[in-house]
Amino acid sequence: MKPPHGRPRNGFQDFHSAKALAKFIGVAPIIYQSGKVGITRGINRSGDAHLRGLLYMASWSAMRHNKPCKECYQRLKAAGKASKVALIAVVNKLLRQAFAVVKFNEDFNPNYQPILRSLA
Repeated sequence: MKPPHGRPRNGFQDFHSAKALAKFIGVAPIIYQSGKVGITRGINRSGDAHLRGLLYMASWSAMRHNKPCKECYQRLKAAGKASKVALIAVVNKLLRQAFAVVKFNEDFNPNYQPILRSLA
């Protein structure tokens, strides 16, 4: 899925999912697994460090002014997570929001509720 030289040529169109985008940028969590035991150990920093830094700084604004990001941050802080961990979760939320806006060609709706579909 990655174009040559590691740079996407068509923006979000080069990615099939928001998870793939998060992995490319380097904010996806790393899960070490052995048998049935899986341990999460931070984020995968193999992506673009500059872009990751810009998104991290944007997460500061998002946690104040973006309703879903603010709720995510507050929920994680109330659960005892560290501030930086909660901010990386906000970065992932921002990426998912941006990906959805571009992929579905719709305006951002802060009150959006996902539609749960049955697997049958």
